[in-house]
Amino acid sequence: MTRAILTGALSAAVLVLTTGCGPAKPPELDKLPEGREAVLFNGEDLTGWEVIVDDIFYDRTGKVEVVDGSVVLGAGQELTAVRWAGKVLRDNFRITFQARRIEGEDFFCGLTFPVRKGHVTLILGGWAGTAVGLSNIDDMSAIENETTQMITFKLGKWYDVEVEVHAGRIVISLDNETIIDQEIGDHKFNVWPQMEPPRPLGIATYCTKGAFRNVVVRRLPAG
Repeated sequence: MTRAILTGALSAAVLVLTTGCGPAKPPELDKLPEGREAVLFNGEDLTGWEVIVDDIFYDRTGKVEVVDGSVVLGAGQELTAVRWAGKVLRDNFRITFQARRIEGEDFFCGLTFPVRKGHVTLILGGWAGTAVGLSNIDDMSAIENETTQMITFKLGKWYDVEVEVHAGRIVISLDNETIIDQEIGDHKFNVWPQMEPPRPLGIATYCTKGAFRNVVVRRLPAG
């Protein structure tokens, strides 16, 4: 195979950012070419991810481990979380992954992600297990703004989650159904102090054992 053909084949391939023997410092999503995808979890280990531990909100976390191709976040007292260790995109991106609740009755997925200059957290199954929403919008939490809704989640079921920040909107889909379509506009997007450590991109559980897998980020064209 000539060098030109080899180069073309490599350019056409999907960009995979982490491997089982990948570098200690993960490649940076802000360098991802437009239209390309990056796989953030290799299904084997925590390459590219950091387990969050601190003396305030994450001092009694659950065990974090890779089991059967997924990252399992054990139930903590109160929070357990991991954070992507590299740089991220702040606009024009789509994140897809699968998440499930294994044990517990609170949120099994608190995905914190960038929204331009701010951050926001997608809560799935909070406040006694059914609350869904973005936290915070204009300082209003996931149970008191226009994204608030109640969804019953089945224990052990994998849910397909899609988060898109693009064209001035935040669009959230659950099992291929749009559940949130939020205009960015002049709204303020921030997070609770407990969700500051997972910034800019992280996943947390609250007093609940949850898992996630198949995390993929795609850079979308601007506009």
